[in-house]
Amino acid sequence: MIAALLDRWSARASRWLYNLGAYGALPALLALVTLEVVLRYAFDAPLQWSRDANGILLLITLFSAMPYAWDRGYHIRMEIIHDRMSPRWRSVADVLSALAGIVFFALLSIQAFIFSRYMFLTGETGEDLSAPLWPFMLFVATCGLVFVARLLANPSAAAAAEEDKS
Repeated sequence: MIAALLDRWSARASRWLYNLGAYGALPALLALVTLEVVLRYAFDAPLQWSRDANGILLLITLFSAMPYAWDRGYHIRMEIIHDRMSPRWRSVADVLSALAGIVFFALLSIQAFIFSRYMFLTGETGEDLSAPLWPFMLFVATCGLVFVARLLANPSAAAAAEEDKS
């Protein structure tokens, strides 16, 4: 019951985050980089804050795609070694990578929550962009928690996606 609820909830959150990154942040990043190039080289009038904004948009794009990429098997791994393993050892490797991901992203999320509080209290902003950065740190923490939920709900999702591609 709880596992099914976690799977449904995290699958929806994963898809929503992916849509946010792929259809929101990525086009915004493309538009901002294009605008920056045109302003810099055609009019010699660069945007001072564009590097900070580009970094934030890239962060949103990458972190929002991670859970969905896991589910679809689009993550990076050592294919040369992985493909030469027996099916049993391939399953062991997939479970170990899921466990490593759970530990890493759980710790990352905890640290991001703690650091977002610090950023809020100190009013931390970007170097050139005067927007507060704590909401983006909370976003990283949220993406990490969704990824952990996906890993817990279906630790072999990437392996199943690979088999479906074959």
